Amino acid sequence: MVDWSKYNVECAECGAYLSRILFRPKDGRRIERFFCDFHCKGRWQSKQHPVSNEWLREKYVVEGLDCVQIGRLVERDAKSVWNWLKSAGIPTRRRGSDKRQHFIKGQKNLFEGRKHTEETKQKMREIALADGRVPFDPAIGSYMKGRKGASTPSWKGGITPERQAFYLTREWKEAVKEVWKRAGAKCERCGVEHNTSERRGTFDIHHIVSFENRTLRAVVSNLALLCELCHMFVHSKKNVSREFLK
Repeated sequence: MVDWSKYNVECAECGAYLSRILFRPKDGRRIERFFCDFHCKGRWQSKQHPVSNEWLREKYVVEGLDCVQIGRLVERDAKSVWNWLKSAGIPTRRRGSDKRQHFIKGQKNLFEGRKHTEETKQKMREIALADGRVPFDPAIGSYMKGRKGASTPSWKGGITPERQAFYLTREWKEAVKEVWKRAGAKCERCGVEHNTSERRGTFDIHHIVSFENRTLRAVVSNLALLCELCHMFVHSKKNVSREFLK
């Protein structure tokens, strides 16, 4: 047997009046707190912690404990402690500012002289092989060297767009170098230099004869170095004289 009753209550966070139809179990247990929504509940929960702001200030500011150390004392994670500090208005220290945690010159490395056992090495090797990783062999070099297409881990069945695939070829990269060298790192339409802070990274390689013509895709004489604005103009309706187009 259950009792469904309508209650007029207040939100535990913002104090707004609410009307709730509540389920009350037969044993008479009552819901202690009510909230407008998840936002109010989240704000209320962020303020609830097992210590007072005074205790928190004493540990963090006076005693100089960090969030991790305080979290161990109250059995909470360091991020929760950090949120408590922020909500209490206690200024937090910059990460790495605690010199007690810094490595002291001459201090002995705790891992010095410690090595993996042969059994551990073998287990690590088995895990790596199971994941498809191959141990590095200086005599062979990287196991990825020369691998293409389906022999690479990121192969997805040859779905790379044709233009993108062509721009990854050595033929295209060499042609691009020649175009930049010919143009002297300047827009071949307006003459603006690329080597300025506001222009850097905004130049494009333009195909005079469309990219659709396979035989001319990497021919240097068919390519032009243009700044972003000029490249947009060349492909716009304003280019009535068809500059840099054939």
